[in-house]
Amino acid sequence: MESRYRRYAFLLVQLVLYLTFLSFDIRNTGVGISTGVKFAVVVLCFLYVITSNNTKSKDYIYLCLAITFTVISDCLILYTEYYLYGVITFTAAQQLHGIRLDILREREEGNPINRSRTLALRLLSQIVLGTVVYAMLMLAGVGNDGLLAVSILYFISLCFNVIRSIMLCFHGKSRDIRLFAWGMVLFLLCDINVGIFNLSGFINVGPVYEVLYGISSISMWLFYAPSQVLIVLSGDSN
Repeated sequence: MESRYRRYAFLLVQLVLYLTFLSFDIRNTGVGISTGVKFAVVVLCFLYVITSNNTKSKDYIYLCLAITFTVISDCLILYTEYYLYGVITFTAAQQLHGIRLDILREREEGNPINRSRTLALRLLSQIVLGTVVYAMLMLAGVGNDGLLAVSILYFISLCFNVIRSIMLCFHGKSRDIRLFAWGMVLFLLCDINVGIFNLSGFINVGPVYEVLYGISSISMWLFYAPSQVLIVLSGDSN
């Protein structure tokens, strides 16, 4: 009962924060306040995770680590210009989410897997795929910098987790996996809008981009905040 009230309180505060920064973003005012509220959303997710009584679970430990890296990433991206390091720590968070998915897969399928080998193969396939995409973009004259390379690897890591979490939903009916899958889908929608938001930095865009820019500037956190809430709630015991 206590954990239920704790969850309701968490959701209520998150809803207030969510509506607050959206109201600022839609009216295009109070950028500094909106940024602070957005960061508060992520910090609250972090606090909710580390104060849980479910910390003995192996998958929960990786969830805590992933959310920790997420807070670091958002701090770097929201308050500094160290975007490269922010994307690197986001990539680390996705790899930790991937390890958690391995543990959840073991639980659902009942078959132990070699996590170290699975992680190594997954990383290798992501790096190879990322290198191919990066080379194609270079040939197309899109750009050539470290931030783009790391962003590609990060996005591929996220796509891997989205696909794997959705597929895992078909292996079991566990609520935590469904919540995690929905969180990952919203995470992906957020980053698609991040890509649209930063598109002008890599290619020439037409007049229609101004409309897309305005929509994506709001849609990023429209999807991102609930994605983090769902991912955090997926760590609650069934």
